[in-house]
Amino acid sequence: MQTQGSLKESDLASLLQTMQSERATGTLTLEDGTDSCSMFFLFGHLFHAVSPEGDGEDVVTRALAWHTGNFHFDPRAKLPAEETIKSSPAELIAAAEEGGEPAGVAAASSSGAPSLRAVEGQTASASTAAPAADASIWSPVASGPDPNTEAPSPWSTPSSVDGGEPAGADSSTPGGRGGEAAPAYAPAEFSPSYAPAEPAPANDSAAEAHSTMPSTPAGGSGEPAPVGSLPIPSGTVQYEGLKSAFVDFPRLLRTLRSDHHTGFIRLFSGSSTGVLLFRDGELVDAEAGDDGAAHGEEAFTIFRRGMDTGDGLIDVVELDSDTVTSVARLLTGPPLFAGLLARFVNFPALLEYLAEERLDGSVIVVGGTETGVILLKQGSVLAAYTAGSRVPLTSTDAVAALATERPARIEVRGDDSSRGGIDAEAVLSRPS
Repeated sequence: MQTQGSLKESDLASLLQTMQSERATGTLTLEDGTDSCSMFFLFGHLFHAVSPEGDGEDVVTRALAWHTGNFHFDPRAKLPAEETIKSSPAELIAAAEEGGEPAGVAAASSSGAPSLRAVEGQTASASTAAPAADASIWSPVASGPDPNTEAPSPWSTPSSVDGGEPAGADSSTPGGRGGEAAPAYAPAEFSPSYAPAEPAPANDSAAEAHSTMPSTPAGGSGEPAPVGSLPIPSGTVQYEGLKSAFVDFPRLLRTLRSDHHTGFIRLFSGSSTGVLLFRDGELVDAEAGDDGAAHGEEAFTIFRRGMDTGDGLIDVVELDSDTVTSVARLLTGPPLFAGLLARFVNFPALLEYLAEERLDGSVIVVGGTETGVILLKQGSVLAAYTAGSRVPLTSTDAVAALATERPARIEVRGDDSSRGGIDAEAVLSRPS
């Protein structure tokens, strides 16, 4: 769709219809002299609107009267957590023409409480869950925010780089944006008919938890040593902090496949986390469960159940193909060396040896303060990062510094070439 233009040529009514038909995701900003407003869309669904005068459906109906000014659409803008729009674009346009209240506002005022349709088809099979072409990926109608809840400012600058945590994570915690602070999420309250639990604070998530590595070498075979849920490098955020209760999971997977998505989906649900890895739209691998204990189809099933509870937040992040392949090796690769006490390991010599061996794999350093990772491709450093700063670098200095900490231990993982991808449609067709 057209990303910018004049409201004289394309008024808001036509823009709303275009956004819905093209299932667009992003932020539409309108400016008419001294007036301005922003509207937020997810797969064509208008779920929130805000202006300096307030938020909700009144913002849309007022803006529908603007016939001068300009518009700008940003498909990469960060989406807020609030949901204040319950009416469809057609209902909003009709209300603006008639000068009355939109259907969603009238319904909310008559009931005295926010409404939420039951989430449908969460446990349905893939064969029966396929929605119509124009159906929204959001299953329920969004409820209005609790007036007693202090919501974050929707005017904050969007972030295009993922930092490994949902919005609200402290920059000092694993997954922070290398020192950049993100606004805290304040999820809206739901009606008693569907009341998901408040997501746990990001600094309590499983992404920062890691267990002690074993003290004996693992040899060249066997299961990877349990180092807990390992950090994943940051990438370009497509969607951030989406509430799982409002996402049709099978449709999201099919959308990512049709878009040839390469990267990952991360779910934070309560105190647990899960990751799905994609390359060119195909599901490569998955990790979920306590401390990332489950992988493959088992992890995908756990991830799906976490989505079905509706109490989580998900991020969709882009990575390059080589990094996705290396992250899959990191999560599932067999240990070549495990539990090495770092203080008697010559770390530069170890990296030199792995370069000579042209290893496809990873080096994990569990220090006294945090975990560091080096991803290797044919022995060369593809990316190095730590849990606290996940921006991938070619310099290994930050990880090497962790190896100098007295309690630090080192694990080297290789490549499990026997692992295949996951048939998501087949798994979805089974009962959860």
